[in-house]
Parts: sequence; structure tokens; C-alpha cells
Amino acid sequence: MNIFVQNKNGKPLMPTIPVIARLLLKEKKAKVVRKTPFTIKLLYETTEFTQPITAGMDTGSSMIGCTAISDNDVLYQSEVILRNDIKDKMTQRRQYRRTRRSRKTRHRKPRFNNRGNKGKIAPSIKSKIESHLREKKFVELILPVTKWIVELASFDIHKISNPDVEGTGYQNGDLKGFYNTKAFVLARDKYTCQYCFGKSKDKKLECHHIVFRKNKGTDTPENLITLCKTCHKNLHAKYSQETFPIQGPVSRTKHATEIGIIKSQLRKSGWKFTETFGYETKFRREVILSLPKTHSNDAIAICCSDKQIIQLDNIVYVKRHIAAGDYQQTKGKHSQKKIPTGKLFGLRKFDLIKTIKGIGFVKGKRSSGYFSICDIFNKAISNSVKVKSECTRLQARTTTLTQITICRQIIVHIPLPPVSLWLPRKDSPAPVR
Repeated sequence: MNIFVQNKNGKPLMPTIPVIARLLLKEKKAKVVRKTPFTIKLLYETTEFTQPITAGMDTGSSMIGCTAISDNDVLYQSEVILRNDIKDKMTQRRQYRRTRRSRKTRHRKPRFNNRGNKGKIAPSIKSKIESHLREKKFVELILPVTKWIVELASFDIHKISNPDVEGTGYQNGDLKGFYNTKAFVLARDKYTCQYCFGKSKDKKLECHHIVFRKNKGTDTPENLITLCKTCHKNLHAKYSQETFPIQGPVSRTKHATEIGIIKSQLRKSGWKFTETFGYETKFRREVILSLPKTHSNDAIAICCSDKQIIQLDNIVYVKRHIAAGDYQQTKGKHSQKKIPTGKLFGLRKFDLIKTIKGIGFVKGKRSSGYFSICDIFNKAISNSVKVKSECTRLQARTTTLTQITICRQIIVHIPLPPVSLWLPRKDSPAPVR
């Protein structure tokens, strides 16, 4: 296990081993600045000799893989679970705001001139882009990274939607000759409402999503149908999102589209890195390293070269981003019940605690003093833990939860490097003592 080190000014140095860190802490020559991953800060002046460190990142729309390698050794590897609840949270907040305006209380009037300008990024995508940059900033905080390599995947959206397309099929699609999708759907349905077939006498035609976009419905013509304005309004009033009688296709290009936006924004962020491609990562991981498919293993393959032998580490730091707070303060038909969003028995939601039934994050709180705890993957550890007298708080709630995972499946038989690589180099500094 690597112990990360910072100098007196907070600048990252090369990591050390637990024995040296224990001696420095015992002699009060260092202090602990972070427990996961364990990081110490020196309290005396020291040299700043470092070795080249290459860091790699496997981008994604649901999970990020990140690894740092130096001298064929894996110093750090992590997997970051990205948030996918931004849209639902914003919808919930909007409902609370509109409900609050309808009460006889002091409030501000709704404003309509504060919308984003052209080129605005959706909040859900913006959160994922910031998560990539946040992990990059964190790695540079604990390690003196000299080079970044980032895998920017490219997807053929049309090939994903239609696997049989080839040759001239890219230019001869269904929408050829139409200005947009709506024009194609109206022409396909012969400019007739497909529910009343003109009985309502309403000439205003609209396109209706068979599967709502909130339920991962697509904007493809197969999921759109022509309805008049009257039938469209009546259908939404009659059927809820769960009981709508027609089923349509689910989007298969959501993640590919998000990756395309993330790739573009990372290039514009000013981050200097070397680009690599997915086929190169797959070749190194399967042929050279013989590793199973995980995001952290992909990041290892991104860092190494074609002839480099990597000494693996079985510790992976799994991270999960959560909201800074909870918007819902009350519950009930008339908001008569208050939800304890603050501290209860000295604990908040997502605090890391140690109990007799295991170590986990607070998932649910009860006034009786029996809480439910879960791991970082939101899997329940125990639904009833007494926290009044049998609990110790290990870490307060933060926007990034971290948990150490032991990945025994990545330990494989790898040929050892030449003996010359075992010998210390002349320019390598002595370990910090």
C-alpha cells in the first residue's frame, strides 16, 4: 500500500511505504492530511526530487477509470461513479419552487430572462465533465504527475442505431430529403392524427413521444407519432407515464452522445494531455497485460507502452459523487412532517461510521436511534444499526465518497522485468526518513 506524501508547502512528492510513514508520524515530523487515500504532510524542509509519473484516464459517461504509474509500478488507481440523478434532482427542485410560489408566503416572481445562452451545456453533462477534471486535479494533488494520457473514444452513432448500415447507406437514410425529423414523421403519417384520424377537426399537428424522454425514450422516428393538438393534450391528461398503452424503443445512443460532448469539452478546457484510442487500450489490456475488463485496468493499459511490464496493485479507490445537501425538508400531503436533514444523534446522511455490523455510510436515519447503512455502491449492509452507543464516526459527509476495494481478480502471473531494472538508478533519491 502506497502512502502519499506532501512537503511542507503542500507540494506532492513521491509516495513512501507504511513503515516510514509510521515513524514520521511517531516522531511528529509529519501529520495526517487525508485518511483515504492515506496522505501525510511533512513538517520539516526537505528536497523535492521526484521521478517521472504517467497518469492515464479512461473517460466514460457512467464511470471513470484513473491510474498513475512510475517505474513500472502502479502507484494509484481509482474508479469514479458519476452522477446520473441531476435531471431528477432539478425536476424535484423546480416542483418545490413552483409549489412554494402558490402559497401565501413571501417569494420572488418567476423570471424568464435568466436562461442560458447558445452553446450552454446541460447540467447533467456539465456534472460529468467536472467530475473528470476533479479527479485529474485530485491526482495532481497527491502525486507529481509529469504526463497525462486520456482515452477519448469515438462512436458511430448511425452504426449503433442501425448495425446493418454500410456503404452508401450513410447518405440514403430515412430522413433524406426532409428538413428535420418532425417533417419526416408528418409526411410518413400523411399529415393525419393517428388517434382520431381528423375527427377532432383540429388542424394543428404535433409530434408525440411514444415512450417519454424521461423514461429513456428516443427522438428517432420510430418513437414519434403524429397527433393533433387536442388529442395530444387529452392523451397526456388521460395516461400517466407508467400506464401509457404504447411501448417504443429505448435509446441506445445516450452514452455515446454524452461521450462525444465530454470529449469535446475536455479538449477545450486547457488540459494538456496525449490522446489515445480504445482499440489501443484493448490490445494492451488483453494481449500484453492479460487483465479482465474494468475501468481501472483500462486506465493501466492507457498508461503503459506496448513492451512495458507493469507490477500491479490490488487496491482500487472507488469514488462516488453525491449532492452537497438535500432539498426536501418536509413530507406529507400538507408538508406537516419534517425530515431530519441535519444531524441526528450527531450523524448526517452519508457519514462514514463504524458499527458492530460493519463499516458503511449512513443511508437512512430514524428517531429511534437505529440507522441503516450501505456501501459505496448503495448496497445495504444493515437496515437496523444502533448508533446511540455502538457507533464511531470515521469521516464526515463530503461530496465525494471514497471506499477502498481489494481487487484480487487482477492479480495475474506477469513475467518479471530484467535484473537491471531492479537496481537503483544513480539519479534516484534516497527514501524520505
